[in-house]
Amino acid sequence: MLLDELNNTYGIDNQLTFSKEKHMIIANIESEYASAKLSLYGAQVLSFTPKEERNLIFLSKEAFYQNGKAIRGGIPICWPWFGAHPENKDLPSHGFARLSNWEVIQTSSSKGEIQIKLQLKNSKATEVLWPYKFETQVSLTIGKSLKIKLTTVNKDDKAFTITGALHSYLNISDSEKVKVEGLENIQYRDDVLHVKSLQKESLLSIKGQVDRQYFDTSKTCIVHDPDYKRKIQIDKEGSQITVIWNPGDELAAKMTDLGNKEYQNMLCVEAANNMNDAITIKPNESHSLATQISMILD
Repeated sequence: MLLDELNNTYGIDNQLTFSKEKHMIIANIESEYASAKLSLYGAQVLSFTPKEERNLIFLSKEAFYQNGKAIRGGIPICWPWFGAHPENKDLPSHGFARLSNWEVIQTSSSKGEIQIKLQLKNSKATEVLWPYKFETQVSLTIGKSLKIKLTTVNKDDKAFTITGALHSYLNISDSEKVKVEGLENIQYRDDVLHVKSLQKESLLSIKGQVDRQYFDTSKTCIVHDPDYKRKIQIDKEGSQITVIWNPGDELAAKMTDLGNKEYQNMLCVEAANNMNDAITIKPNESHSLATQISMILD
Protein backbone atom coordinates (compact mmCIF):
# COMPACT_ATOMS: atom_id res chain seq x y z
CA MET A 1 0.00 0.00 0.00
CA LEU A 2 1.35 3.42 -0.92
CA LEU A 3 2.03 6.07 1.72
CA ASP A 4 -1.01 8.20 0.84
CA GLU A 5 -3.25 5.13 0.93
CA LEU A 6 -1.91 4.16 4.36
CA ASN A 7 -2.59 7.61 5.77
CA ASN A 8 -6.05 7.79 4.20
CA THR A 9 -7.07 4.28 5.26
CA TYR A 10 -5.32 3.79 8.61
CA GLY A 11 -4.17 7.22 9.76
CA ILE A 12 -5.76 8.82 12.84
CA ASP A 13 -5.79 12.62 13.06
CA ASN A 14 -3.11 13.97 15.43
CA GLN A 15 -2.45 10.45 16.71
CA LEU A 16 -1.17 8.15 13.96
CA THR A 17 0.57 9.09 10.72
CA PHE A 18 2.76 7.18 8.28
CA SER A 19 5.98 8.58 6.81
CA LYS A 20 8.89 7.35 4.71
CA GLU A 21 12.31 7.15 6.34
CA LYS A 22 15.21 5.58 4.45
CA HIS A 23 13.84 2.32 2.97
CA MET A 24 11.11 1.99 5.61
CA ILE A 25 7.59 3.19 6.18
CA ILE A 26 7.25 4.38 9.77
CA ALA A 27 4.09 4.60 11.88
CA ASN A 28 4.39 7.71 14.07
CA ILE A 29 2.18 7.32 17.12
CA GLU A 30 1.09 9.96 19.65
CA SER A 31 -1.20 8.67 22.37
CA GLU A 32 -2.42 10.57 25.41
CA TYR A 33 0.35 9.00 27.47
CA ALA A 34 3.32 8.33 25.18
CA SER A 35 4.79 8.55 21.71
CA ALA A 36 6.26 5.70 19.65
CA LYS A 37 7.70 4.81 16.29
CA LEU A 38 7.07 1.52 14.52
CA SER A 39 8.79 0.33 11.36
CA LEU A 40 6.60 -1.68 8.97
CA TYR A 41 9.83 -3.34 7.91
CA GLY A 42 10.11 -6.04 10.54
CA ALA A 43 6.99 -4.83 12.41
CA GLN A 44 9.67 -3.43 14.71
CA VAL A 45 9.11 -0.92 17.50
CA LEU A 46 11.87 1.70 17.30
CA SER A 47 10.91 3.89 20.25
CA PHE A 48 8.49 4.25 23.17
CA THR A 49 8.65 7.50 25.11
CA PRO A 50 6.25 8.24 27.97
CA LYS A 51 5.24 11.91 28.20
CA GLU A 52 7.93 14.10 29.79
CA GLU A 53 10.29 11.12 30.16
CA ARG A 54 13.23 9.47 28.39
CA ASN A 55 12.74 6.84 25.74
CA LEU A 56 12.43 3.34 27.24
CA ILE A 57 13.74 1.68 24.06
CA PHE A 58 17.36 1.69 22.85
CA LEU A 59 18.16 2.19 19.16
CA SER A 60 21.74 2.18 17.93
CA LYS A 61 23.03 5.30 16.20
CA GLU A 62 24.88 2.95 13.83
CA ALA A 63 21.90 0.71 12.99
CA PHE A 64 21.63 -0.48 9.39
CA TYR A 65 18.55 0.66 7.46
CA GLN A 66 18.46 -1.44 4.33
CA ASN A 67 16.50 -4.39 3.02
CA GLY A 68 17.91 -7.72 4.11
CA LYS A 69 19.55 -6.24 7.22
CA ALA A 70 18.20 -6.33 10.77
CA ILE A 71 17.81 -3.05 12.65
CA ARG A 72 20.03 -2.96 15.75
CA GLY A 73 17.83 -1.97 18.66
CA GLY A 74 14.13 -1.40 19.14
CA ILE A 75 12.14 -4.61 19.55
CA PRO A 76 13.02 -7.02 16.73
CA ILE A 77 10.69 -9.95 16.19
CA CYS A 78 12.66 -13.19 16.17
CA TRP A 79 10.44 -15.68 14.31
CA PRO A 80 9.91 -18.51 13.30
CA TRP A 81 13.20 -19.54 14.85
CA PHE A 82 15.39 -18.06 17.58
CA GLY A 83 19.12 -17.73 16.99
CA ALA A 84 20.73 -19.73 14.22
CA HIS A 85 18.49 -22.05 12.20
CA PRO A 86 18.77 -25.50 13.83
CA GLU A 87 19.57 -27.26 10.55
CA ASN A 88 20.78 -24.69 8.02
CA LYS A 89 23.22 -22.07 9.30
CA ASP A 90 23.02 -20.22 5.96
CA LEU A 91 19.46 -19.10 6.70
CA PRO A 92 19.03 -15.72 8.45
CA SER A 93 19.70 -15.66 12.18
CA HIS A 94 16.53 -15.19 14.24
CA GLY A 95 14.30 -16.00 11.26
CA PHE A 96 12.82 -13.82 8.53
CA ALA A 97 10.07 -11.85 10.31
CA ARG A 98 12.42 -8.99 11.20
CA LEU A 99 13.59 -8.82 7.57
CA SER A 100 10.09 -8.75 6.05
CA ASN A 101 7.70 -5.95 5.14
CA TRP A 102 4.49 -6.31 7.13
CA GLU A 103 1.00 -5.16 6.12
CA VAL A 104 -1.12 -2.82 8.26
CA ILE A 105 -4.57 -4.37 8.75
CA GLN A 106 -6.16 -2.30 11.53
CA THR A 107 -5.73 0.85 13.63
CA SER A 108 -7.86 2.27 16.42
CA SER A 109 -7.92 4.83 19.23
CA SER A 110 -9.67 4.33 22.55
CA LYS A 111 -9.33 5.65 26.11
CA GLY A 112 -6.05 7.40 25.40
CA GLU A 113 -4.44 4.36 23.78
CA ILE A 114 -3.52 3.79 20.13
CA GLN A 115 -3.54 0.30 18.66
CA ILE A 116 -2.08 -0.86 15.35
CA LYS A 117 -2.14 -4.38 13.93
CA LEU A 118 0.20 -5.72 11.26
CA GLN A 119 0.18 -9.00 9.40
CA LEU A 120 2.63 -11.30 7.63
CA LYS A 121 1.48 -14.28 5.55
CA ASN A 122 3.33 -17.06 3.81
CA SER A 123 4.49 -16.37 0.28
CA LYS A 124 6.74 -18.00 -2.29
CA ALA A 125 9.65 -16.11 -0.71
CA THR A 126 8.91 -17.35 2.83
CA GLU A 127 8.26 -20.91 1.70
CA VAL A 128 11.82 -21.10 0.36
CA LEU A 129 13.02 -20.35 3.90
CA TRP A 130 10.31 -22.16 5.86
CA PRO A 131 7.96 -24.56 4.00
CA TYR A 132 4.68 -23.85 5.84
CA LYS A 133 1.51 -21.85 5.37
CA PHE A 134 0.93 -19.39 8.20
CA GLU A 135 -0.66 -16.12 9.23
CA THR A 136 1.19 -14.03 11.82
CA GLN A 137 -0.07 -10.83 13.42
CA VAL A 138 1.58 -8.22 15.60
CA SER A 139 -0.74 -6.16 17.78
CA LEU A 140 0.86 -3.04 19.28
CA THR A 141 -0.82 -0.87 21.92
CA ILE A 142 0.65 2.48 22.95
CA GLY A 143 -0.67 3.88 26.22
CA LYS A 144 0.71 4.19 29.72
CA SER A 145 2.69 1.07 28.83
CA LEU A 146 3.84 -0.55 25.60
CA LYS A 147 2.08 -3.81 24.79
CA ILE A 148 3.10 -6.16 21.99
CA LYS A 149 1.43 -9.43 21.08
CA LEU A 150 2.73 -11.76 18.38
CA THR A 151 0.15 -14.34 17.27
CA THR A 152 0.96 -17.23 14.94
CA VAL A 153 -1.85 -19.14 13.19
CA ASN A 154 -1.10 -22.44 11.48
CA LYS A 155 -2.77 -22.33 8.04
CA ASP A 156 -1.07 -25.53 6.88
CA ASP A 157 -2.43 -29.08 6.82
CA LYS A 158 0.34 -30.30 9.15
CA ALA A 159 1.70 -29.18 12.52
CA PHE A 160 4.80 -27.01 12.73
CA THR A 161 7.12 -25.97 15.55
CA ILE A 162 8.34 -22.44 16.17
CA THR A 163 10.81 -20.72 18.45
CA GLY A 164 11.18 -16.98 18.75
CA ALA A 165 11.35 -13.87 20.91
CA LEU A 166 10.29 -10.28 21.35
CA HIS A 167 13.90 -9.06 21.48
CA SER A 168 13.41 -5.92 23.60
CA TYR A 169 16.38 -3.52 23.76
CA LEU A 170 15.89 -1.33 26.82
CA ASN A 171 17.40 2.15 27.10
CA ILE A 172 19.45 2.34 30.30
CA SER A 173 21.96 4.77 31.82
CA ASP A 174 24.83 2.35 32.43
CA SER A 175 24.85 -1.43 32.08
CA GLU A 176 27.21 -1.83 35.05
CA LYS A 177 24.93 0.15 37.36
CA VAL A 178 21.53 -1.36 36.60
CA LYS A 179 20.23 -4.48 38.34
CA VAL A 180 17.54 -6.94 37.22
CA GLU A 181 14.91 -8.21 39.64
CA GLY A 182 12.77 -11.30 39.09
CA LEU A 183 15.30 -14.05 38.30
CA GLU A 184 16.19 -15.32 41.77
CA ASN A 185 16.14 -19.13 42.17
CA ILE A 186 15.61 -19.66 38.44
CA GLN A 187 17.79 -21.99 36.38
CA TYR A 188 19.50 -20.61 33.32
CA ARG A 189 21.78 -21.61 30.47
CA ASP A 190 24.81 -19.36 30.18
CA ASP A 191 25.73 -19.13 26.48
CA VAL A 192 28.96 -17.26 27.27
CA LEU A 193 30.37 -19.76 29.78
CA HIS A 194 28.48 -22.73 28.23
CA VAL A 195 27.16 -23.96 31.57
CA LYS A 196 23.82 -24.35 33.30
CA SER A 197 23.35 -22.79 36.69
CA LEU A 198 20.85 -21.51 39.25
CA GLN A 199 20.75 -17.80 40.02
CA LYS A 200 21.05 -17.31 43.75
CA GLU A 201 21.27 -13.51 43.80
CA SER A 202 18.04 -11.57 44.34
CA LEU A 203 19.25 -8.95 41.83
CA LEU A 204 21.31 -9.69 38.71
CA SER A 205 24.24 -7.35 37.99
CA ILE A 206 25.52 -6.98 34.43
CA LYS A 207 29.28 -7.51 34.26
CA GLY A 208 30.91 -7.87 30.83
CA GLN A 209 29.20 -9.99 28.19
CA VAL A 210 25.96 -11.56 29.40
CA ASP A 211 23.91 -14.08 27.39
CA ARG A 212 21.54 -16.12 29.54
CA GLN A 213 18.33 -18.00 28.87
CA TYR A 214 16.30 -18.49 32.05
CA PHE A 215 13.82 -21.31 31.71
CA ASP A 216 10.52 -22.43 33.23
CA THR A 217 9.71 -18.87 34.23
CA SER A 218 6.83 -16.54 33.46
CA LYS A 219 7.84 -14.04 36.15
CA THR A 220 7.87 -10.28 35.77
CA CYS A 221 11.32 -8.69 35.55
CA ILE A 222 12.17 -5.20 36.78
CA VAL A 223 15.28 -3.31 35.68
CA HIS A 224 16.44 -0.93 38.41
CA ASP A 225 18.19 2.11 36.89
CA PRO A 226 19.35 4.45 39.68
CA ASP A 227 21.04 7.03 37.43
CA TYR A 228 17.84 7.54 35.39
CA LYS A 229 15.83 7.40 38.64
CA ARG A 230 13.39 4.89 37.24
CA LYS A 231 12.56 1.22 36.95
CA ILE A 232 11.46 -0.59 33.79
CA GLN A 233 8.98 -3.40 34.33
CA ILE A 234 8.75 -6.22 31.79
CA ASP A 235 5.72 -8.52 31.96
CA LYS A 236 5.05 -11.35 29.55
CA GLU A 237 2.56 -14.02 28.47
CA GLY A 238 2.90 -17.19 26.41
CA SER A 239 6.58 -17.53 27.32
CA GLN A 240 8.55 -19.72 29.69
CA ILE A 241 11.97 -18.42 28.64
CA THR A 242 13.47 -15.06 29.62
CA VAL A 243 16.62 -13.96 27.79
CA ILE A 244 19.07 -11.46 29.30
CA TRP A 245 21.66 -10.14 26.84
CA ASN A 246 24.35 -7.50 26.67
CA PRO A 247 27.32 -7.93 24.30
CA GLY A 248 29.88 -6.34 26.60
CA ASP A 249 32.89 -4.35 25.43
CA GLU A 250 34.81 -6.97 23.46
CA LEU A 251 31.92 -8.33 21.38
CA ALA A 252 30.36 -4.88 20.90
CA ALA A 253 33.62 -3.58 19.40
CA LYS A 254 33.22 -6.15 16.59
CA MET A 255 29.64 -5.11 15.80
CA THR A 256 29.57 -2.61 12.95
CA ASP A 257 25.96 -1.61 13.67
CA LEU A 258 26.59 -0.66 17.30
CA GLY A 259 28.26 2.65 18.13
CA ASN A 260 31.30 3.14 20.34
CA LYS A 261 30.42 2.15 23.93
CA GLU A 262 26.70 2.06 23.10
CA TYR A 263 26.48 -1.37 24.73
CA GLN A 264 26.62 0.49 28.06
CA ASN A 265 23.24 2.10 27.29
CA MET A 266 21.32 -1.07 26.36
CA LEU A 267 20.07 -4.22 28.00
CA CYS A 268 17.91 -6.85 26.34
CA VAL A 269 15.22 -8.49 28.49
CA GLU A 270 13.31 -10.76 26.15
CA ALA A 271 10.12 -12.81 26.30
CA ALA A 272 11.03 -15.94 24.36
CA ASN A 273 9.97 -19.39 23.25
CA ASN A 274 13.05 -21.59 22.94
CA MET A 275 14.78 -24.69 24.33
CA ASN A 276 12.16 -26.65 26.30
CA ASP A 277 9.58 -23.98 25.42
CA ALA A 278 9.54 -24.53 21.64
CA ILE A 279 5.91 -24.25 20.49
CA THR A 280 4.20 -26.84 18.29
CA ILE A 281 1.03 -25.54 16.62
CA LYS A 282 -1.50 -27.87 15.02
CA PRO A 283 -3.43 -26.95 11.84
CA ASN A 284 -5.92 -24.11 12.41
CA GLU A 285 -4.60 -23.51 15.92
CA SER A 286 -2.59 -20.54 17.19
CA HIS A 287 -0.10 -19.35 19.78
CA SER A 288 0.46 -15.86 21.19
CA LEU A 289 3.65 -14.45 22.70
CA ALA A 290 3.26 -11.10 24.44
CA THR A 291 5.23 -8.58 26.45
CA GLN A 292 4.37 -5.36 28.25
CA ILE A 293 6.96 -2.70 29.06
CA SER A 294 6.16 -0.08 31.69
CA MET A 295 8.02 2.67 33.52
CA ILE A 296 8.05 3.10 37.28
CA LEU A 297 9.52 6.33 38.64
CA ASP A 298 11.72 6.03 41.73
